[in-house]
Amino acid sequence: MKSIILFLFTITFTLCSQINAQFAERDSLSSKNLFLIIKNDGGEYIGEIISDDGREILVITKQVGKLYLNKSEISSITKVDEKINAINDGEFRASGPFTTRYYFTNNALPIKKNENYGLIHVYGPEVHLSVANKTSIGVMASWIASPIALALKQQIFSYKKFHFSIGSIIGSSGYINQGQTYGGLHWGTITLGDRSSNISFSAGVFHINWPSNNVNFMSGFREIGERFSYSFYDDTHPYFIAEEDYNAQWAFEDSLNIYSNWGWNGNNDNSRYFYKDQQLATVLGVSGIAPVGKKASFIFDSMIFITENPDVNYKTKQKDITYERFDNQGNSMPTTFTAEYGIGSIANTSSRNITLILMPAMRFNKSYEKAFQVALAGFINYDEVDGLQSAPVPMISWLRKF
Repeated sequence: MKSIILFLFTITFTLCSQINAQFAERDSLSSKNLFLIIKNDGGEYIGEIISDDGREILVITKQVGKLYLNKSEISSITKVDEKINAINDGEFRASGPFTTRYYFTNNALPIKKNENYGLIHVYGPEVHLSVANKTSIGVMASWIASPIALALKQQIFSYKKFHFSIGSIIGSSGYINQGQTYGGLHWGTITLGDRSSNISFSAGVFHINWPSNNVNFMSGFREIGERFSYSFYDDTHPYFIAEEDYNAQWAFEDSLNIYSNWGWNGNNDNSRYFYKDQQLATVLGVSGIAPVGKKASFIFDSMIFITENPDVNYKTKQKDITYERFDNQGNSMPTTFTAEYGIGSIANTSSRNITLILMPAMRFNKSYEKAFQVALAGFINYDEVDGLQSAPVPMISWLRKF
């Protein structure tokens, strides 16, 4: 009987010792430095390096415990300086550069030094480099480098889970339009949260400038309104001209010197339309990211552009027009009619245009150095003059650390 009691006591003591050792090992792991170990085949381990004899290392990980790894199979070993609470369910939410980015916008967390990354969209590439622990610089472009832009970001303040940064994107039309069209987006961002889960609020200003001597490029965005108001076909138009004869219409437009001039000769008194040479917009944004499972994250990204477009006022004017009218026998008959039309001028009032860009997305982290993301993006545009418009713009992109 004593032997049985002694045997049971020995087993109980051994089990308790092993359990205590496991908890001690877990505590030891949580209190010491962690390293990210990436193998040549793409495998990743997060843990504490216990020993290194030059040929292999002994690592304690939360996923598999103690593990020997041959150093010839390891591509990189990087110290992880995130807090241990970044480990969720045995999976580490990496402190890499992807954690500073939503789908298009970024948060106020900095790209750490040597944590550079590239991003490949369907429409073009991006490269972002960390020049210091709180400063990054990047290049964004289409595949033909038109447009092309320089991106800058500087973290200003960070305390616990509150972060603040400023940023700018300065770009031009590149080879298109000889780079004469240029502009920028300048903003500030407040981020609440950590690298794995956070929400950001941004506000800034957008501006774009066009050359006044060429209205061909982006003419649809630049158009303010017609310089002369009239219609030959819409009898509800305030300046309806009831002349169906093509020669009468041609003679009237020729008197205004716009029959063959659709605005392509510049923004002058002979242009058919008024065009703007600059556009300003207030920009607001709300974005966030949250982990979904071990390797994926849900991203919500949004931007709102608010612009004011000048109105056009019209003053009524009449003009007598004489043209050659032909009868059924082909005989020419000089005919005169009076055309009433409006002459436009830029008003001091304006109408508002609001564009909402939504980019809900999923990011899938293949490894510490690779990820790809898919966005079911789209836009909704409301104009006080033209009404409501919307369209889907789905996107996909790949991220790579280097």
